[in-house]
Amino acid sequence: MNPLLQRISDENLGTRAQHLFLEAGHDIQTICQHIIKAFILLYLLFIISDPAFPQETGKVQKVYDGDTVLLSDGRKVRYLGINTPEWQEPFYLKAKRLNESLVMGKDIRLEFDEERVDKYGRLLAYLYVGDQMVNAELIEDGLAHAFFIPPNRKHNALLLKLQADARERKLGIWSKRGKMSVLKITGVHPPRSTEGELFQPYSRIANISNIKVNLTGYTLSSETGPSYKFPDIELAPGYTVLVVSGKGINNLNSGGQLIVYWNDQPAKWDEEEDTAYLTAPDGTLIDLYHYKGRRVSRKPKQ
Repeated sequence: MNPLLQRISDENLGTRAQHLFLEAGHDIQTICQHIIKAFILLYLLFIISDPAFPQETGKVQKVYDGDTVLLSDGRKVRYLGINTPEWQEPFYLKAKRLNESLVMGKDIRLEFDEERVDKYGRLLAYLYVGDQMVNAELIEDGLAHAFFIPPNRKHNALLLKLQADARERKLGIWSKRGKMSVLKITGVHPPRSTEGELFQPYSRIANISNIKVNLTGYTLSSETGPSYKFPDIELAPGYTVLVVSGKGINNLNSGGQLIVYWNDQPAKWDEEEDTAYLTAPDGTLIDLYHYKGRRVSRKPKQ
């Protein structure tokens, strides 16, 4: 064969091989996504058919945000196993709108775990529309992270698997805009009094990664300066630790919640406005949480 023709033929074969390789890669990714969806469907069908898991039905009248809704009978429902972005956090609106598109005005089914109601009187549940678990859909689309409050644990393994996949694909909160690390401050509760009873202030920190995190040397501090340095404790994926202001012994409570105490100092959080900072042992800022009466942003005051 003419050398020039041979060269052209070789280049064409190489280009075709590259195209086939890219097509094969795309097909493999598509197949993997189908396998994951099939796994979720089979898993949920198994759970739904199990009479050991109590369930109720209802209709959604209002969507508050990505993980809380109001039913037509007046009951509020907080989705179990997940936490979506709060007001003024990146992807707050996307999470809320996805939730609305999935449940608003629709007949739903509630599946309960060990606890049916939280301290605010909200139902705690996995919410289904047909065979679709909305909690799982929000995690799968990168619009929620795993958030486990013991003793509830029924779908922890599934939710962590979906989180790992969304994180690997850099979806939603796992994209650069989401600015998510391995730990997140999910709430700060300043001292408050209800009917004459004073409640200890506390903050909650979640492990939003898929691996255990050793908290040794991490520091939690407020704007006024007091800081708490974590002892040698490990936080499992999806679980949280409560940092309580006041004296006590670090422990797991009866429900399995990890609690540590910020001993020997007065209340750490200002009742009106404050910022919580979480820094790594090397001084890197991991997360911050600013509130003013209610949560207003994740940026500190200037």
